[in-house]
Amino acid sequence: MQYLVFDANLTQRWRRVKEFVDSCTDANFWVDIKRHTRSLLKDTMELAMLDEITRYMNRQSYQRTENRIDYRNGYYQRSLDTELGPLTNIKVPRSRTGLFKTNTFQRYQRRQAAVNEAICNVFLAGVSTRDVSGALKPILETTFSASCVSNVTKALDAKVREFHKRALLDEYQFLFLDGITLKVKTSLKAVKKLVLVAYGITVFGKKELISFRIASSESENCWQAFLNDLYSRGLKGENLKLVIIDGCKGLHAALDLVYAYTKRQHCWVHKMRNVAKYLRKSDEKIVLSEAKEIYKASTKREAVRIFKRWKNRWQRKYPQAVNCIEKDLDELLNFLEIPIKEQYRKLIRKRIRTTNVIERAFREVRRRTRPMSCFTNQDSVNRIIYAILTRLNNKWKDKPLKEFTQFI
Repeated sequence: MQYLVFDANLTQRWRRVKEFVDSCTDANFWVDIKRHTRSLLKDTMELAMLDEITRYMNRQSYQRTENRIDYRNGYYQRSLDTELGPLTNIKVPRSRTGLFKTNTFQRYQRRQAAVNEAICNVFLAGVSTRDVSGALKPILETTFSASCVSNVTKALDAKVREFHKRALLDEYQFLFLDGITLKVKTSLKAVKKLVLVAYGITVFGKKELISFRIASSESENCWQAFLNDLYSRGLKGENLKLVIIDGCKGLHAALDLVYAYTKRQHCWVHKMRNVAKYLRKSDEKIVLSEAKEIYKASTKREAVRIFKRWKNRWQRKYPQAVNCIEKDLDELLNFLEIPIKEQYRKLIRKRIRTTNVIERAFREVRRRTRPMSCFTNQDSVNRIIYAILTRLNNKWKDKPLKEFTQFI
């Protein structure tokens, strides 16, 4: 099959294109197009490099001149993986001194930047390093080893470090903190990785996953280090109305040191889970249903009255369940003291009484990491979490929660 030749005459050019299209079978049309485009790309690169060495020599091939600075020394062949597929036996000119360097590609480059980007995107979509090659082979017509994929994705580490060091604006009015457990498979068994997460809603209604950190536990020291990092990067808490947390004692103690003057809201979802541990299965549904009426109250006074009624009914049968709510009742009801316009009250209160928003975001993380059979190190976990959180932040960027702008 003849290659396309770009003639100056438009009529002849179109005739050659038509002949080429007519010669392609229906079944292999796009395969032929891709193969010939790849051949044209290779020819173009070789011509570009010939032009480069001619300008470097300051003379044409076989031309004698007194200004000669070097001598041609034939060619060497190399390959390059491109988004059109692999280019093989590319003729790269060289000089006798070895000083000539082409600008067509980098000296030790083996893949086009678009190929590396494709590898990163497939990896970030949750495909394991061993399966990336199989996923891309039908498109790129080449294979990559697991170590190759691992080396390519290491380019994300710089972006992860930049994400963790970026300055934060002190414009968050609601801060959600929670520790999320991820099950990560290793070559021997599944292990748990604890991720400390901060999510915020700004005074402009923008929601954002602010930061995360992989920690050994939810101890006071781990949480304090995480919160100190947020504070030092700019989140001073001047506009914070509420910090929404679970019942972790280590987090409570850390908040006393970093954001001591900000009110805290205990997560109702976590609290209901804890209460359920003290109930019989036969009574669980009705006891929890009545307990949920507490946070549905319109005022804190009404919520306290509903709690007392619930306490009187279940105190004798389930004293531990009652005590579970009673000991944290003030923090459980702090969200009811935030002044909110009536038309937004129900919606906003629903959002700020739990840390569910973090749980929902990490469902995507769990879904993406589930197919990955092995994380070789902590950096690979960081890459996955960073990519997914960044994608969610970009998705939310132009979709502010307008009801939260009433506090401006």
